[in-house]
Amino acid sequence: MERREVVVVGAGVVGVSCALWLRRQGHDVMVVDRGEIAGAASFGNAATIADYACTPVPQPRIWRDMPGLLFGVESPLSIRWSRIGQFAGWLAGFLAQCNRRAYVANTEALAAILQHTFEGYAPLLDASPEARAFIRHEGCLYAYRTERGMRRATADIALRRSLGVQQEVLGHDELTRLEPALHGRALGAILFPSARHLLDPQGFVQALARPLIEERRCARMEVATLNASARGIEIGTADGRGILADRVVLAGGPWSAQLAAQMGDRIRLGAERGYHVEFQLDKPLFTRPTCIAESSFYMTPLRDGRLRAAGTIELSGLSMPLNTKRTDFIERNIRRNIQLQAPVRSSWVGVRPTLPDYLPVIGPSSADPRVIYAFGHQHLGITLGGATGQLVAQLIAGERPALLERFSARRFA
Repeated sequence: MERREVVVVGAGVVGVSCALWLRRQGHDVMVVDRGEIAGAASFGNAATIADYACTPVPQPRIWRDMPGLLFGVESPLSIRWSRIGQFAGWLAGFLAQCNRRAYVANTEALAAILQHTFEGYAPLLDASPEARAFIRHEGCLYAYRTERGMRRATADIALRRSLGVQQEVLGHDELTRLEPALHGRALGAILFPSARHLLDPQGFVQALARPLIEERRCARMEVATLNASARGIEIGTADGRGILADRVVLAGGPWSAQLAAQMGDRIRLGAERGYHVEFQLDKPLFTRPTCIAESSFYMTPLRDGRLRAAGTIELSGLSMPLNTKRTDFIERNIRRNIQLQAPVRSSWVGVRPTLPDYLPVIGPSSADPRVIYAFGHQHLGITLGGATGQLVAQLIAGERPALLERFSARRFA
């Protein structure tokens, strides 16, 4: 078997960031993935480095909103009821987190790791001016169309403020000075001034990965098995090849749970499908990512005149084809909210790896500390890639960051 010191399974932004941090420490590291670099969720996300996004989806008001979420025609949540058996356990775990105590605890945990967002990326960007060129620092907006929406945001604003999150509450005039396209279409907004966005998420990750590519530290292969032995961690691939690694970092997105189960860890990882629709504009409409809060869509300006509208949650399993009802839903709402006439350029669906508590799993396998988990980042993969890589590097260096206790795989035992 080919021998490696560290193998990172997964070439999304989290896997690439982990590999780069380990490379900085002098480790012989290799990244393996069945697809191209940043070809899955790291390709199709909302392109926002959202260091403010500490409030998770499971929260107490889910119970009050449940009928509309499950059965409403205009709901940001969609469930394929014919597939309910595949994710019933995950959904039960999700609902168990929809109480005030869990919501505050999960928010605090996310806020703690989000504080390391830019620290985690700093050395990687210093080494890659090409990647840095994809970043724009214009902040991010949550815009509200209704008084009810603004009232409902009050508690979250207070909670974020208590955790030190930078935010500014804007009235209509202040908002429309920043984003004239929202004139008369929103009553107010919250500005998160420290947020960044990417002109092309896949281009950003591929630029970061350039040293790994040039040093031939990336390989295209599908990992099928993990087996712990006295010699190391034996990695079996779908085409019969084998790698023997001293350490494995498992950052394989929604497929990670299947491999973690082979190590003896039963982790309830959900396949939460996300969608985007891109419009081709003649001239930019927005300067920064803007979320119409009542609709839960981000509208992010990308390069080449693209406006990406990303959002919605669909529970339907890993392998279902694109659901045109969801892309039609996004397109219809964007056109209605901002009176957009531009043509659709493309549509996309991908799978977000999401745990019921919306916290990632970062830390050693409970069965074998030679395997490090780094997956389950829900909507925050692009945001937390650098911070996760830094934490994984600290673990492999023998450190035990106290921060990681809340993200341990042992919380599912």
